[in-house]
Amino acid sequence: MGESQCWEVDRLAARTLLDRLKIEATPATVEQLEIGLAEHRRNSEVWVAGRVQSRCVKELEDRSMQDFTRMDDNWRNGFMAAEEIVATLSIDALLDQPRGEARSKGEVLRSMVRDARKRSALVERRTR
Repeated sequence: MGESQCWEVDRLAARTLLDRLKIEATPATVEQLEIGLAEHRRNSEVWVAGRVQSRCVKELEDRSMQDFTRMDDNWRNGFMAAEEIVATLSIDALLDQPRGEARSKGEVLRSMVRDARKRSALVERRTR
């Protein structure tokens, strides 16, 4: 992963880890650790995004086998177009994260709140 973009969450994790390990948090130590944590975070994100994309494509393929014979050409064409879009999305597009910019604590927290609200609304819709 050539370029590591350290986010505030990486810096916080680096300081927390050094504190828990009772290692002196010199600026150089913190910087090296946050770079390593940023690389790990990015690699994990890429791995998860790839797995999610593969799972989505597999589900679409499975569903197409069930529905293609029952649907008309317009439906099939739309389905195939949607499947192609999902299959060809880049990992960066799937992650939808700005490259080259470090996210602040506020941005991370706002993102977490938005995600929690979305999940809550989804659960609420499903239970109706």
